[in-house]
Amino acid sequence: MSLDRTQRSDLYISDLDGTLLQSNSTLSPFTVQALQRFIQAGGLFSVATARTWESAQRNKFLDPVLPLSVPVVLMNGALIYDTQARRYVQKEYIPPTAVREMMTCVKSHGLCGWLYQNTDQTHIYHGEITRHFMRKLYGYRKGLHGENMVQTDQPPEENIVYLSIPDEYHALLPLYEDLQKIPALNCVFYPCSYEQDCWYLECVSHTASKHNAVQWLRETYHFDKIIGFGDNLNDLSLFEACDEAYAVANARDELKAIATGVIAANTDDGVARFLLERMP
Repeated sequence: MSLDRTQRSDLYISDLDGTLLQSNSTLSPFTVQALQRFIQAGGLFSVATARTWESAQRNKFLDPVLPLSVPVVLMNGALIYDTQARRYVQKEYIPPTAVREMMTCVKSHGLCGWLYQNTDQTHIYHGEITRHFMRKLYGYRKGLHGENMVQTDQPPEENIVYLSIPDEYHALLPLYEDLQKIPALNCVFYPCSYEQDCWYLECVSHTASKHNAVQWLRETYHFDKIIGFGDNLNDLSLFEACDEAYAVANARDELKAIATGVIAANTDDGVARFLLERMP
């Protein structure tokens, strides 16, 4: 990506679920048209999400609906993907020793999750699925990754970028507290945007976060200002990295407390309406 340094370059970067997407996990026609207008007018826009690139592609959130000239932040900052060059430009791997310690800890709590390996292609490993939310969401993951999704008691320890475990709050909290004691991990714990009573516990390398990924974009592409949008607890680090940060009306109170301001809800196209007011 190249920027015209004769003009000011402000990047607008948004979370997807609960922020840019509707409650049915889609982009509204209004938001699509507004973002296309914004980008065609020279606006710089990207996303910072917990999703994989495969998920974004399948749901047609970004490509080819939104031709982004700025790389996207994936898996809470573990990966940065250039949608034009079709390649990952930044990866933060969890050290193998930490993967081993992490998975031992997960098993000790009687839980299992999805362990993501990235070698330019995504592979997912999981143990026997017995818990309700894992079973409920298994079909979606399998539909995305097909034969690259493998059940095993001995997952690989190399090139691991992400662990994701969906379950009830009370089941995940003790595990979250234990995983936080592993120095090589960065763990986030937040409620699901779609499933009532479901929470996500997610782990990446201690060097990975939405904050660090946004800082990488800032330093690599020399943005003058970065403006962020979010709704959930995994967006706290995104907000901390931005010069301005706006919480949608449906956001968690913790996010609103540190936001520059509060905009309309995701169901009212809050991000899109804000961008139309900031058209280049």
